[in-house]
Amino acid sequence: MTRTMWVGLAFLCVVGFLVIARRMSETRSSEQLRDAESRREKEEGSLEDSIDWEELEKAENEIRDVDPQANPEEGFEGDDWGPGAAPKPPVA
Repeated sequence: MTRTMWVGLAFLCVVGFLVIARRMSETRSSEQLRDAESRREKEEGSLEDSIDWEELEKAENEIRDVDPQANPEEGFEGDDWGPGAAPKPPVA
């Protein structure tokens, strides 16, 4: 074998070692991230626990009867503002 072949073989071995080392470190860091995430979920509780289902149901019931084609200006108190809104008449 020539010297160039030995250098090429050594280069391939170094590159292979670096690839293997990087993959192992990525695997370890992703495992640590998953462990930290699961610990945080246990401490804080899951997202399902933080939802107030009664309040959500009340909000859904409030808007259930609203016409989806209704404009904000149609019968809603205080919604007569914004671009294109007519100025209020002066109070006498």
